[in-house]
Amino acid sequence: MEHQHSEEDLKNIAKQLSCPEGEQGIKTGEMMHASNLGMTSSAIDALNLQNHDIVLEIGHGNGGHIAQLLSKAENLKYYGADISETIIVEAEKINQDFVDKGIVHFELTDGATLPFENNQFDKIFTVNTIYFWSNPGKYLNEIKRVLKPNGIFALCFADKKFMQNLPFTAYGFTLYEVEKVQELLASAGFQIKNTLKKLEQVQSKTGEQVEREYYVVVAFIDALA
Repeated sequence: MEHQHSEEDLKNIAKQLSCPEGEQGIKTGEMMHASNLGMTSSAIDALNLQNHDIVLEIGHGNGGHIAQLLSKAENLKYYGADISETIIVEAEKINQDFVDKGIVHFELTDGATLPFENNQFDKIFTVNTIYFWSNPGKYLNEIKRVLKPNGIFALCFADKKFMQNLPFTAYGFTLYEVEKVQELLASAGFQIKNTLKKLEQVQSKTGEQVEREYYVVVAFIDALA
């Protein structure tokens, strides 16, 4: 028999997913790392990392994937920005070695601005965070500001059709179709390089296999435009 979550439970799940906190936040971080891994790998691949790239990830979770990212090219530098203090502490623990060497840095952010210099990053990516952006247009302008001319931005998210079947997405999530995301990017002055549509098998909270449809939209700023 399937456990029926109360509305309170679902609100709490949604809150933890948007900003993991405390003991439960650490567990949420582990769960998110596992369930996001396919999407995260696709986003990292789409960046086509080159030696000496400086990379920013928005909403890095527990950072269990950072070692894999750093192995993709020589002398990469990684910055992570997250709104959860709990998750940053966890990510620093998991990546302590890289943090000590100055290869990996984490910043606590407010989810509306990015505490970085103009044109600081060669590559920026984010996985499963767009649902929580309170002002997507403004946030994309911030992303554009910290991205170098001709830099690449990979935005990865699960399709609205899949997301709206999850009971907790009714609380504080904004769901997107791919066309809407492409429009938002174009309005913020990004050019779309390509859009990858992917299907993966994931285990639902109740234990059965479901198919998740997700997108990686790869965009850039045309330096000549």
